[in-house]
Amino acid sequence: MAHPPLYKNVVAGYEDNERGEDARVLAKRIVERDGGELKVVHVEKGSPADALGALAERGDADLIVLGSTHRAHIGSVSPGSIAEHLLQGARCRLVIAPKSYAEEDHSGDRLRVLAVGYDGMAESQAALEEGAKLCLKFGGSMKVIGVATPVPAMGAAAAAQAGAEAGPDFQTRLNEAVAALPPEVRALPVLERGNPVDKLLELSEVGIDLLVLGSRGFGPVMRLLIGSVSSRVIRGAACPVMVVPRPG
Repeated sequence: MAHPPLYKNVVAGYEDNERGEDARVLAKRIVERDGGELKVVHVEKGSPADALGALAERGDADLIVLGSTHRAHIGSVSPGSIAEHLLQGARCRLVIAPKSYAEEDHSGDRLRVLAVGYDGMAESQAALEEGAKLCLKFGGSMKVIGVATPVPAMGAAAAAQAGAEAGPDFQTRLNEAVAALPPEVRALPVLERGNPVDKLLELSEVGIDLLVLGSRGFGPVMRLLIGSVSSRVIRGAACPVMVVPRPG
């Protein structure tokens, strides 16, 4: 018995240019793996962002795929004005394709290795659950990336105490989050130390087919509202990036 698609209605925001083709190709790849319906939407009159947002409001878009701005570096993600608008309140998931994605070799399986940015908050938990569903549906594997930020300058005793409280505790939470996932997900906890944005950008360059991020921790539920880390990562990641709405 076939499983229902994760995203029944996948919308590619199309323009007659490179980024429109990037969006169409990535959306087609997702639909081929998931089994939903692809709608290629070209808005000729009015605001494309408003038109796409209205589709999500009506429940006619479970996932919107857009290309990157023409100012992005080849192979990197950077949202254009339409994506920026949708990232401030759209009621669906949003995926942004890297510039020139359509020109890459898609003869192999390009949606097998996922990564999730995880910080222990509810929003990253929503991203983790989304990534797990994708892995189960696509038969892929997943890296769950947690980044421990450096301890600010302080006295030796205070620093030792902060490290004892924050470091191992976050490692434990990361391991527990991964252990709670179905074994079929084949999830691997990855703990990095440093700046979360820098580390996520670095890891996006190494064999990741899709990076899944959560929205920020306040604002309307079940809507996209980009946080500071996600906002900077989607301006330079070297793979497609999905942003998941804030959980209800």
